[in-house]
Amino acid sequence: MSRILLLLPSTLLVVGCVAPGLKYIDPPPVTMTTGDSSTGDDGSTTIMTTTESSAGEDTGSGDGASDGPQSSTTGTGTSSGGVDTTTTGTTGAADPVCGDGIVEGDEECDDANDVADDRCDDCTKNRWIFATAAFHNNGDIGGLEGADSRCRQYALQSGKADDTWKSFIAWLSDADHDVRDRLYPGRGRYVRTDGVVVVETFEQFFSGSLAAPINVDEHGNQDIGGGVLTGTRPDGTAAPGTHCDNWTTSALSDHSAYKGNVSSITETWTMFPDDPPLPCTALSARLYCIEGE
Repeated sequence: MSRILLLLPSTLLVVGCVAPGLKYIDPPPVTMTTGDSSTGDDGSTTIMTTTESSAGEDTGSGDGASDGPQSSTTGTGTSSGGVDTTTTGTTGAADPVCGDGIVEGDEECDDANDVADDRCDDCTKNRWIFATAAFHNNGDIGGLEGADSRCRQYALQSGKADDTWKSFIAWLSDADHDVRDRLYPGRGRYVRTDGVVVVETFEQFFSGSLAAPINVDEHGNQDIGGGVLTGTRPDGTAAPGTHCDNWTTSALSDHSAYKGNVSSITETWTMFPDDPPLPCTALSARLYCIEGE
């Protein structure tokens, strides 16, 4: 009888260890500290310690397992009547550095130089702007898409637009679209194909004045003159009117359009506000073409 009573707790213990549904609980982390010490000529003691901590595996209630966190801390201390503790650590990734040749963060470009007049200035892009060498004789230019396509062809043919020629659009509005909403808001300057800055910032386009006239074509030919199809007020919104039926007609009817002057740096660079719109039959004007993203 006494033997049965002695075996019963052991039996229950074994059964409890294998009972289903119970979760295995990790043992507490084990911390190991090792150290070396040395004594200097002045009697001071230098102690180097390394502490490592690891946690066991958590098997949970399923079949998977995951490793616990591990950490390692190394420090040195010098003791000579006091304690001097030094801690060394690392933080997250470093901020982008303009001039290292790597485009990162909010940089538009990084050519690893500080030349202000090339395509990249202070890690922002100098974008091309030009007035087309070609004149367009009436208001039928295939709508906004047709005008943008012409700008891209001219940019490609100029050889200056490298791989960005597909991003060019015309400075042109119609009854349904303001050009300020069609432009890509670049962070850098906009320059003529001869390198002269037209505006320092994207917002300057809508200020009513330019730093220089856009009287240079895609090939770099300077001091060209003439009118330019725009349909756009100085603030970048569409001018009133039909815009030659949204730039799709050359008919002599009630359709009309507004032009600007390529030689101007005042608001008339895009529109003569006090002048009536012109008929769409014989506009004979250029386009402004502006590089996008």
